[in-house]
Amino acid sequence: MTDRQPTPIEFPCHAIPAEPARARLLGLYPQRQEGRWMQRVKVPGGALTGDQWRGLAEIARRFTSDTPLHLTTRQDLEIHDLSDGQVPAVQQCLAALGLTSVGACGDTLRNLTVCPCSGVRAGCPDLLPLAQQIRRELEAYRGIFTLPRKFKISLSACREGCAKPWINDLAFVAQRRDGAWGFRAIVAGSLGARPATGVELTDFLEARDAAPLALAALRLFDAHGDRGNRAKARLRHVRERLGDGAFLAMLRDELAKVKSERDWPDAPLSEPAEPFEVHASLGVPNGDLLPDAADELGMLADDPRLRVRVGLDHRVAVFARGEQSLREALGACSILSRAAEQQAAILACPGTRWCSRALVETNALADRIRRELGTRLPAGAMVSVSGCPNGCAHSAVADFGLSGVATARDGQRIEAFHLLTGGGRGRTAALAQPAESKLTADEVLRAIAARL
Repeated sequence: MTDRQPTPIEFPCHAIPAEPARARLLGLYPQRQEGRWMQRVKVPGGALTGDQWRGLAEIARRFTSDTPLHLTTRQDLEIHDLSDGQVPAVQQCLAALGLTSVGACGDTLRNLTVCPCSGVRAGCPDLLPLAQQIRRELEAYRGIFTLPRKFKISLSACREGCAKPWINDLAFVAQRRDGAWGFRAIVAGSLGARPATGVELTDFLEARDAAPLALAALRLFDAHGDRGNRAKARLRHVRERLGDGAFLAMLRDELAKVKSERDWPDAPLSEPAEPFEVHASLGVPNGDLLPDAADELGMLADDPRLRVRVGLDHRVAVFARGEQSLREALGACSILSRAAEQQAAILACPGTRWCSRALVETNALADRIRRELGTRLPAGAMVSVSGCPNGCAHSAVADFGLSGVATARDGQRIEAFHLLTGGGRGRTAALAQPAESKLTADEVLRAIAARL
């Protein structure tokens, strides 16, 4: 198989591409509101500079003053309610900030997620340089913009796996063996309407083999992914079709080919010399970030005493070397200081507010759970509210997952939710299991409360 440079995707664009697939490659999706667009922006490793935070706040004020910025579950950021004419201007502003939307959506390599503690906490190596190496290698692949479906990669710097390795096409979890850093490699997981977590390829992969493995997995996917049925087109469907044993053997063979084709650079992993051990999790309810809050995040990102990272759960992590510096920095924030409380992660996809596929409204239920049950939920719990069976809020792996359905009761159409429980949050292979079905919002609250 010969690799070559792919056809460039124009960014910033001069006009929204007429071909939907090409628009998606620019991170653009039409909203359920006619003539309005969502622009997704990649935040590599969850790290933005102070100028980038402030620039995003200014974009929101200038173009969508009535709509907040929106954090996703993959360290992306979304700008909603854009008109056709605003999209090129927004992309020009993003490019001026050093940000891109290329590959934020569509059948291509998506944003590589990196757990927030990477390169910040003791014992957590800095994985962002490796993520950048993998991205460069895969973006140079000849078929990168015409894959059978999307391809998602995560890198976790801690054994807890806070980058949710089990729900990605390919995931690396940092491990130390005999004094050297390497990775546990997990492959072929995905969510959607019929979710399945991944399988372990190896319990220790040398760090220098991470990029070759990523290219091998991508090539296998490109060659064997189902291009006729999008519902069965992810890498894990290749695995299911072949069986785990045959799939893993094929992937190992492809890795051997990739490694033999050229010399690969070493990938040394370094731990922080002076770790930032004190941290606060700033909750962003439903992922909605007001411009003034983004400005405050910019102020925190400018502070040399701190490190700021976007998480994968509608929270932003702020790390410091000492309690006093963290208290002082957050005390200077009028908005974010109120968000710095230990709490459960209560996620909600946009639902019918913006998404054309959503069946139900989601934010009101998430707000009620937060308001009525927030103090009773364990601090580390994950509650996910999704507006349809696709489960974009990661309902299929939550402690309490809710999946929206349209149904009828007493002859009237109502919005309801299926309840799932016991998921591993993407940090383990455990999927949440069906508990109750077609619950109204009131019934959801009672059902969760009964399980606390």
